[in-house]
Amino acid sequence: MSGEDFAGSFYSDLRALINLVDHLRDAGLHRYIRLPRIVTLGVQSSGKSSVLESIVGLNFLPRNEGVCTRRPLELRLVHSAESTKPYGVFEGVDQKIFDFTKVRDTIIKLTEDKAGRTKNIIDDPIVLTIYSSTCPDLTLIDLPGVTRIPVGDQPKNIYEITKEMAHRYISDPRTIILCVCAANVDITTSDGIQMAKRVDPQGIRTLGVITKIDIMDRGTNAKRIILSEEVKLKLGFIGVKNRSQEDINNEMRVEDALSEEKEYFSKSEIYASMPPGLLGTEALTKKLTQVLFTHIKNFLPEIIRETVIRIKECNDRLKELGPSAPADLKSKLQLLWNMVTDFCELFKNTIRGKYDKRTNSNIVKDLPGGSKIKEAFNKLLVEFSMDYKATSEYSDEDIQRAMAMHEGDNIPGFPAIDVFIYLMQPQLEKIREPVIDCLLEVHSYLDDLAHKIISRVFYRFPTLGAVISDIATHVLQREREKTREIVESIINAEEGYIFTNDYEYLTLRTEIIPKADGKIKNTDNIFVNEIRTRIDSYYRIVIRNVRDVVPKIIGHFLVRNIMNTMQMELYEQINNSESITNQLSEPAHITAERESLKKQLETLKKAEKILKHSPEFAKQTDDISREIREQEEQFEREKQAKLTPKEREEAKGSVKEEVSSEEPKVETKKVENKAASMFGKPAEQPKPAASMFGDPAKKAGGAFFK
Repeated sequence: MSGEDFAGSFYSDLRALINLVDHLRDAGLHRYIRLPRIVTLGVQSSGKSSVLESIVGLNFLPRNEGVCTRRPLELRLVHSAESTKPYGVFEGVDQKIFDFTKVRDTIIKLTEDKAGRTKNIIDDPIVLTIYSSTCPDLTLIDLPGVTRIPVGDQPKNIYEITKEMAHRYISDPRTIILCVCAANVDITTSDGIQMAKRVDPQGIRTLGVITKIDIMDRGTNAKRIILSEEVKLKLGFIGVKNRSQEDINNEMRVEDALSEEKEYFSKSEIYASMPPGLLGTEALTKKLTQVLFTHIKNFLPEIIRETVIRIKECNDRLKELGPSAPADLKSKLQLLWNMVTDFCELFKNTIRGKYDKRTNSNIVKDLPGGSKIKEAFNKLLVEFSMDYKATSEYSDEDIQRAMAMHEGDNIPGFPAIDVFIYLMQPQLEKIREPVIDCLLEVHSYLDDLAHKIISRVFYRFPTLGAVISDIATHVLQREREKTREIVESIINAEEGYIFTNDYEYLTLRTEIIPKADGKIKNTDNIFVNEIRTRIDSYYRIVIRNVRDVVPKIIGHFLVRNIMNTMQMELYEQINNSESITNQLSEPAHITAERESLKKQLETLKKAEKILKHSPEFAKQTDDISREIREQEEQFEREKQAKLTPKEREEAKGSVKEEVSSEEPKVETKKVENKAASMFGKPAEQPKPAASMFGDPAKKAGGAFFK
């Protein structure tokens, strides 16, 4: 390939890439994903405007004392055939402007329309596309110069305003910084260089432009600066000679100024011997096009990946938010039905530890299952089980004293039952508090679980969620108190009535008596040992009974009852209250988020379409989409692999139900009829609207608390 052919191919590829990025920017992708760009950075009067006009080859920028650029100017340059007359087009104005004096006037007008007639500066870019044979294929953003001294009605903190705006643009790692510095200012302390160094310390994406070389003090030059001997930048420095203010006042053409620039460097004793790629506007333009081409090529794969990922994230979040709240009563009730069903089924399935596709989603994946309840049951009275001896705190003297206290007028040689009760009672009283604590712990877990699921299922409707929470709290408290009465009665029975049919206990005496060696030397010691042994044995029996019975009572009367009655209770409360459906309205921030996501998704879809339309990047876009899908599928497979065989079967059944079912399932005919009456159609169940989780909840079963 000849040099000419290579250049033609390069610029053709460059134009295609720049067009692609410009189209993505037109679609609005830059609002969500950073796009490659070139930004000019420099202090006020550093010569930025002159550099830009030299690159374009036309006079079109406003000129006056003070700040010339008061709004960022996004300048899109399109190289056209020499036969094409240069013209400019402003975004939003479908009109070609061939007179560049009018282009300048339009920039001033658009600036004043937004920023006023004063010297105010705002961050609202003007987009101007210029078609000309004198300009390269480039897109640059010209920022207002960093201004130290306020002019006119500018705020006193204009320096901070302009500096902060510049920082916002240049801190983006996908931005090439075109740092314009005057040669007659110390480069090491230049505001522009200092700002660029803070965000790009290695100088990887900063290209320095040295202006005003021709007006440096006699005996000085910019050679060391341009050769990167004073400040090092990976992209280096390029020296240029702009038009002087007198040249501008005399309306010198840019074309003539460029010729004068070439002559100046070629005849300079200092600069003529330097590499030509470091001097002149032509060298700057060539460098910029090469840098931008490489920059776009490097970042486009990341942009494609981010676009595909953001589309998925938007879709996932929109699915979580669900559709906007319905307006008519029937649709409201349908949606309410589905959300209540979602809550109840998620509540039950989480307790059961049953696989549920929804509980493995981002919405409720952090909720612990019924293992929390099992954990509470397992630790109930565990400190009194195993080798614990109830009489360990009693000395022999304590037991003998108790025997003496309760001997009364009984025939000697037989310890009274009152001794046993007297010593046993304090030990039995220790059981009550841990048992009640276990009940309260399970209730607290259920209460916390219910409110967490409600807050997420009813995320879109916090006021309604609060009502459902109140109902759930009432049900939980009611069942807790009922269960407490039963548990208390069990403890009261253990404390108030000493009895056992335990075989080991009943045969205990035959094991104790022979150990006296056949000689009764001290009957008191024998009785002390017997009482001690019997109290320890009986206490173990009580602990074993309580550890078995209390979890069953809590599991049946609290956990199971709540699982079975919660849905019915909610339906009855909803059916008896006319005000509940009135609270089925979304807060403003949910509505705003949904609309924002829809707009974002629309933009991302447009960008994806643009990328797929490009022959070079269509396959890459499809490959990345497929890769992300495969990662999700792999994640799902790994998640499935962790399930038990039974859970995997349940998961398959859940998926089948989601595909085949078109109506929400409820557990009893009573609930079916009660809910149906909400719609004025006896025994007819409404078709479900989309809920927080998309499909209506399905009837659940499971291994724990079936």
